[in-house]
Amino acid sequence: MSTAERVVVEAAAVRSGMAVGAWLGVVAVRSAEVAAAGDDAAGDDAVGSGVSVRSAGVSGARMQGLMGLRAELMEDRRVLRNVGGNLNDVARVANTGGVVEASAGRVLDLVSRAVERIDATVAVVDEQVGAERAVVRSRARSRARWAAGAPGSDGCGGVG
Repeated sequence: MSTAERVVVEAAAVRSGMAVGAWLGVVAVRSAEVAAAGDDAAGDDAVGSGVSVRSAGVSGARMQGLMGLRAELMEDRRVLRNVGGNLNDVARVANTGGVVEASAGRVLDLVSRAVERIDATVAVVDEQVGAERAVVRSRARSRARWAAGAPGSDGCGGVG
């Protein structure tokens, strides 16, 4: 890899929260899966907008992965919020003269920090999903423009 390529790869790995080697492995497997699917279906044929079938598949796979990750994070967040609610009930008992173990406060702090981290991760995933949606919409507009301007699309067989 050139220095510039390595910088791009390292930045992508950091954004995904992975080590460079792990990120390269994930990307290689995804690429191989898309290539295998493309070989079975349409190869590397280009669609009207100049976007290859493979790149469209990668985009869809990326979006699907992000949406799955987001769903998992939201479920984790829900569970942590429930645990936090239970800890608030424990605190209420303590405040009314009941006895609570000293570790309850530390657990509440841990839950609070975990929820903040998950909220931040969900926000990053939401940004990535939004960016990917923009790419998908742009490709759809390009395909529509291409189809509208393609020879024969005016009903005259390409004759003006």
